[in-house]
Amino acid sequence: MKVDVPAPNDKSKIPLPTLSQINADRITLLATQYWSPQPKDNHLPYDAAIVESIYQAEILGSNFSVRRIMMLEFSQYLENYFWPHYETGKASHAHMMSIIVMNNEKFRERVPAWQALLKKPDDFPGFFEQVLHASVAEDHLSNNMREQTNLLLFLNHCFGSMEVQLCRDQVKRLVSLSMWISLQEGR
Repeated sequence: MKVDVPAPNDKSKIPLPTLSQINADRITLLATQYWSPQPKDNHLPYDAAIVESIYQAEILGSNFSVRRIMMLEFSQYLENYFWPHYETGKASHAHMMSIIVMNNEKFRERVPAWQALLKKPDDFPGFFEQVLHASVAEDHLSNNMREQTNLLLFLNHCFGSMEVQLCRDQVKRLVSLSMWISLQEGR
C-alpha cells in the first residue's frame, strides 16, 4: 500500500537574500565596523547614536519587519553590541526596545533567549524596571502599538521563564504570596 506524503508547505514565499545582498546590507556593514566577532581588534568605539539609528531605521522604520530583525539577529547585535553596553538609568528608549525586540525574536525562533542577558546579570533588574515603566507609560515614546505589543510579549516571556533565576528574581516581586500559594503543586 502506497501512502502519498504531502510536500512540505513552504509558508515563506519571500525569496531568501543572497550572500551578496547580505554582505551589501547596511546592518552587515555596521556590524563589521562596530560589533562583528570576526574583525574584533579594530572595532570603532561604542556609539549610542548607532543604537538609536538602527532602532529608528531598521526596527521602527521597517514596521518591525521580521526580515530586518533577523538580519540584526544574524549579525549578533544583541550579544555583541547593545546588551554589553546597556547601562541602567542611562539607556535610551530605543536601546531598551532593541533589546526587547531582539529577545522576542529569539523566543519566536525557539532559540535560548536568556543567554545574552545572563552575561550581565547585574544589569537585568534595572532593565526590567525600565521595561515595567515603559509598559505603563503614557508618554509619546511608547504610543506605538507594536512597541506596546513587544513590551507585553517580553513581560509574558519573563513570567513564563520562572525556571531562569534572572527572571524569577524580578517577577516574584510583582506576584503576591496568595497567587504563589494557589499554584498547583507541579508548577
